[in-house]
Amino acid sequence: MKYIVPISEQSCPDGLYTGPVAPEDAGYLTRCVIPHLQPLSDEEYLDGPAAILQTGARYSYLLSGEDIYWCVEWQPGLVVVRFSPDTSMAWVALRSPVPNFGGRVALEVDTAQYDEDDEDHQYNLVFRSWDAQFDEYHRVRGAFESASASEKASFNAAIRHANRLSNQDHSDDTERRDRLELFTARCGEGIRVK
Repeated sequence: MKYIVPISEQSCPDGLYTGPVAPEDAGYLTRCVIPHLQPLSDEEYLDGPAAILQTGARYSYLLSGEDIYWCVEWQPGLVVVRFSPDTSMAWVALRSPVPNFGGRVALEVDTAQYDEDDEDHQYNLVFRSWDAQFDEYHRVRGAFESASASEKASFNAAIRHANRLSNQDHSDDTERRDRLELFTARCGEGIRVK
């Protein structure tokens, strides 16, 4: 499993770069995220996750086999969307392990389970790649390198359908904002995983 990020700076030729996902973070995705994925229709994608692209939300892409996992820091903590080359999509909303994530009121159940010394895999899945995309130090430290031709082909094949859908979306800012509010409500409290 690898992060895959676009980098276009003077220090890097334009293109996609990959870096390894730490084994603990990959294990979290495999063990705690993937089993909870639910099918996502084209309409549901446009009515929520696609509108996130118009915001300042931080996100990353992970390449696993032929699938892309889009990990977005979003209420209630982490939204993950899987894109596959066969055009199928799936999604899940997870509750952040941080009890007061995003300024919310911490619930007793969250506080009881929280250990601030525990690794925050949700944070890592989004920000290790985000940091590498914009900072050469993090690229070097994270062992990012130019994506191979097969990695680029896998990424493009998996994301092609979502890109096509997004390009067909001609809604205005008010419509996108309304869709985001409905999508965030649909995420609810998110699934709690440990």
